[in-house]
Amino acid sequence: TCINNVENLALVPWIMRHGAPAFAALGTEKSKGTKVFALTGKIARGGLIEVPMGITIRQIVEDIGGGVANGRKFKAVQIGGPSGGCIPAELGDTSVDYESLRNVGAIMGSGGLVVMDDRDCMVDIARYFLQFTQAESCGKCTFCRVGTQRMLEILTKLCKGEASRDDLNRLEELCNFVSRGSLCGLGQTAPNPVVTTLRYFRHEYEAHLKGQCPAGQCKALIKYQVTDTCIGCTRCAQECPVNAIPITPYQKHEIDTAICTRCDVCRRICPANSIIVTSPATMSTATVGGR
Repeated sequence: TCINNVENLALVPWIMRHGAPAFAALGTEKSKGTKVFALTGKIARGGLIEVPMGITIRQIVEDIGGGVANGRKFKAVQIGGPSGGCIPAELGDTSVDYESLRNVGAIMGSGGLVVMDDRDCMVDIARYFLQFTQAESCGKCTFCRVGTQRMLEILTKLCKGEASRDDLNRLEELCNFVSRGSLCGLGQTAPNPVVTTLRYFRHEYEAHLKGQCPAGQCKALIKYQVTDTCIGCTRCAQECPVNAIPITPYQKHEIDTAICTRCDVCRRICPANSIIVTSPATMSTATVGGR
């Protein structure tokens, strides 16, 4: 079978020059050779990489990518492009080959490898990738055309804190229907980001049902507060793009939450680290996230 894939065709000269046994010596027993990945996300060194089959996810992230950027905690990777699965850091020793990735819910796919840290919301990540595959649906089969749209609506409701337990149950049902009833690979694999985040990060879905975003990323579920360590320098007020912070020199600043767009500018530029992200559902003053 001739597959008109540039990645496969690019290997032909090397195999002809070095021989098939040399190529087959790379990789695992069932997954031979190498694989090209686009390493991106919250990683110190991103870029296009070529690795032997059988290397582990952790080796790619830590040895090749230099670990998670900015000293944050490695949380998960999304492997396989928009239809790939989200694999938690706890499974970082999983071998990168076709069989092992399939067993944990991911695919080799187009070779995308997105690294996520502890500030990423996995519900929002699932929504983001499904948004792409839903837009790419050709519309021929109802399961893909309508099913992905309904799934996206539920994920959007979750990110806004408006979803119910019935919505979550319906989301799981739709994942099954869309993957089994779609005619082509796009529809069959579109639910992967949702299925894997439900499997490995279900606690985050449960938190969203309560109106909380543990990672502090869903704008409808967070608010910004100024703590008592504020020095009244007015930098946040000067930089706020919507004037949600009145300029009050040498006084503790206040953020008008009705105007605030959660752009995160104030928190990032505050020299005293006096601005925190909190959950309105709990009114907690503990930091729950940041960008």
